[in-house]
Amino acid sequence: MSSEPGRSIGKVSTHGKLIVVELNESALGKAHLFDLTGRTLRFTPQPSGYKVENGPLRWDPDFGPQLAGARATLHNFAFPFAGQSWSTFLVGTSGSIRFGAQDGVKTDPYGHAEAGIVLDRFDQLAEAAAGLIVTAPVISVFLKPRLSGPRYLKEFPDRAVITWDLTEPYGSLLDFTWFKTANRFQAVIHRDGSIDMSYEEIAAKDAIVGVFPTPGDPAAAVRFSSVSPHDGPFPAPYEAFHYLARPKPQDLSCTVIRALGDRFDFLAYYSDFRVDTQEASPPSDGPVGGKVSGIGDTMHDQSPQILQSRCTKGRFQLGYAEPVFVGANEMQKRPPPEAAAANSHEIAFYTPQLAGSSLGRQALPYNYAIGHLGHEVGHRWSAYATAKVNGKTIRLGPWPHWAPGLQAPVAFPYSLPLEASTLGGGVWQDNVDGTYTQLRDGYFVPASGYSYLDLYLMGLASPAEVPGFFILDNLVRIGSDVDGHAIFKANRVNVTIRDVIAAEGPRLPGVHVSQRRFNTGIVVVVERGRRPSAALLTQAEGVRRRWIDYWRIATGHRAAMTTDPR
Repeated sequence: MSSEPGRSIGKVSTHGKLIVVELNESALGKAHLFDLTGRTLRFTPQPSGYKVENGPLRWDPDFGPQLAGARATLHNFAFPFAGQSWSTFLVGTSGSIRFGAQDGVKTDPYGHAEAGIVLDRFDQLAEAAAGLIVTAPVISVFLKPRLSGPRYLKEFPDRAVITWDLTEPYGSLLDFTWFKTANRFQAVIHRDGSIDMSYEEIAAKDAIVGVFPTPGDPAAAVRFSSVSPHDGPFPAPYEAFHYLARPKPQDLSCTVIRALGDRFDFLAYYSDFRVDTQEASPPSDGPVGGKVSGIGDTMHDQSPQILQSRCTKGRFQLGYAEPVFVGANEMQKRPPPEAAAANSHEIAFYTPQLAGSSLGRQALPYNYAIGHLGHEVGHRWSAYATAKVNGKTIRLGPWPHWAPGLQAPVAFPYSLPLEASTLGGGVWQDNVDGTYTQLRDGYFVPASGYSYLDLYLMGLASPAEVPGFFILDNLVRIGSDVDGHAIFKANRVNVTIRDVIAAEGPRLPGVHVSQRRFNTGIVVVVERGRRPSAALLTQAEGVRRRWIDYWRIATGHRAAMTTDPR
């Protein structure tokens, strides 16, 4: 968490109960979106780098056989690149080709096997491109994390054609689309070392394109759409295509608080523009203020310097790190009727069930948005606590979420009759034979509430109200029950709230004097000279109303949420 002082980056007004921030000119820089669809780039090796040409599309519609995995092998020639000749390489689903002895498949931040370049979860493409560090030579044909789909390889005596037919992620809380998108691009590597990159159909607008022959070569930013045959050669030519820069969370909070006063416990931001991120649902910045002890180590600096950097004297506690885009899945009232669900972590999976439990015969609106907001605000207090059991301190989860094996049923469910904590854990059935059935996991889709342990840490439940629970470790799945619930073998450790207090001390302020009324600023952010669109205002207002209802329900009417801008 940065202690760099925040600054105001826009003009603040209100629209009903919503806060409107009109950004200053170029507050987030300029977007630079992909503009090479229907074009082919040719990279021709020279003694000191590559010459680059931009020409009409050259496309081979016969992709050849699909690759069974990441590894590709050439049989007719070896490709000269980075001072060596290569007959094997790895083709990544994120749109890159990686060479070298250190070419093992890596795991990306989402747990998926990735054979190309692996970026950190919150890397901005504009910055990642300029400072790209690789452990082996790489060709970045269309580097965009979280893409998925088949890859193909066809070989000729003098060249090999690699084709990607990928989609952006779709359907989940983190995504910008409900449906598959088409991203078809192709690389041709030639016997003479030249490289063609062709873009037949590209739905995505952000990616890194370029050639990085050797780690340490000076990377050269090139505008491929206007490159001239007289330019270069370039040792490592690349171009980063990206949305607006992500704002600093302290700039967002200071913009609002300086204009309207230090009256907000939480701030949530929504915009009609996208920022340079691969996830539609941002993390949170905090906890910042709201002095509390006995909840564990939040691993966030809550010093006076941090408070000052967020422009609060201690009232403001947590906010989104960046705005949520109005077109993202999270901001939609409901999924479209034709949206399919690949798994139980997508809201469309629950549409029939949620509609059946609603008096209006429709699922509660803005379920993704409320699930996300409830989760992030919950991080003000959870899930950081440990427990001391039989003199040994044990962790109840990998910070900042409860462990999957933690028994954490929700006290006051919001979406379904049986929910696990929005901060993680699960609802486990002890089969009394050393096995346990997972009735619910802790992923917060559909929107779920808080466990009694969460409510205790939030100051909304007394220690006496927290029932004994347990944590399972060494989980080994052994099958499923007739309803499809996973069954695990595991070791069980019983835990009580006394064990938590023994490790962390009592929660202070205590339940009888803890904060019970909270205020969230719902902020819509627009670029300079623009008014909020009707969609942005309507959807942000919908989220605002549901947030008040969610908080009342999920806290069992023990706390109240307002959204008063003044």
